Amino acid sequence: MMKNVQVAVIYILTHLGLIFFAYPTDIIASTKEAHWIPVTLGFIIHVIVIYTYLKGLSYFKNQNILQILSNKNKVIVWLTLFPGLLYLFLVIVITIRAYAEIISIVFLADTPIWILMCVLLGIPVFMVIHGGVRALLRVGLLLAVLFLPPMLFVMISTFQNIDLHYLFPLIPSSRTDLFAFLTHFSFYKSLFAFAGGFLFLGFIPSYITFKPKTIYISSIILLLFFLLSVYIPILTLGEETAKQLAFPFIFTIDTIEINWLMFDRITIFFLLSQIAFVILFVAMTLWQIACLMRCRVKKMKYPYLLTAIAIVVLLVCLFIPDWESVELLLQWNSILRFYVALVVPIVIFFFGYRYHQTSQRKLT
Repeated sequence: MMKNVQVAVIYILTHLGLIFFAYPTDIIASTKEAHWIPVTLGFIIHVIVIYTYLKGLSYFKNQNILQILSNKNKVIVWLTLFPGLLYLFLVIVITIRAYAEIISIVFLADTPIWILMCVLLGIPVFMVIHGGVRALLRVGLLLAVLFLPPMLFVMISTFQNIDLHYLFPLIPSSRTDLFAFLTHFSFYKSLFAFAGGFLFLGFIPSYITFKPKTIYISSIILLLFFLLSVYIPILTLGEETAKQLAFPFIFTIDTIEINWLMFDRITIFFLLSQIAFVILFVAMTLWQIACLMRCRVKKMKYPYLLTAIAIVVLLVCLFIPDWESVELLLQWNSILRFYVALVVPIVIFFFGYRYHQTSQRKLT
């Protein structure tokens, strides 16, 4: 039961670390009205992908993705796992560089970016080396207890400035504009928030069991946060103003005034929560990369392998000069994102279905 809860908490927290910065910007840029439609469509795609992925894994009972593919055709394994490895590597690079920039903008303007990147990368490396996946699951529960309450407090406080008139129209006035967001690349960029945090479900060792139903329930909770991340800036600032901002949700939080609170800016509470969740996300992603690489680099000791991965990630981050380069890298990563989100679940489901059919024939 506890492991089931731990996996669900990790699933929620890793997604929460990706929602509130670039995602609202991309969704608001993709359409002028009825923003709930692109959010809901992205969520539906996410649920379909997760269902396909978990259904394929369920056919193999207590095997993870590495055990499933270990005895398959090497070409298929390479086509499945190598793009996934490259995608996870780029996800870490983008996350570390982007959050270092955000921290610098919000409250550590005088701190060099490279120091912030070292901290954001060093803590996850330490966590993975000294604890592994079991420790990460336990840390997830601790972070949820410590940081979810202040984050929820900040989000509830934003309701004091909302104007419900900005909510309308819920349906575009012109039916031709109903799915016009599909022609905007911003919508496809926004899918990074859905695609980044589900792959770890296939890497979890067999001794850690969880129920798929818990993940589906957790995804519904996430849908609420996805909607709030977009609509809180819109309901507070209006769609036109929110569209002009790089981080509309963070700007909205800065408008909150609470006289009885001893702190001048509650943005810090929210950002600290996000940093904690991002560190957990980076740690889980590093662990997945290490799992993939150990299949080929078996002789290299685990701490050395993780340290080498971290050094390469840091060097790549240092060569990214500004925020425009981060956005460009995010666009390039979109191709790998779609490949991983579609191919990996389909391949696992295909092998799982064949394995299930073969087992049924043997029984009959």
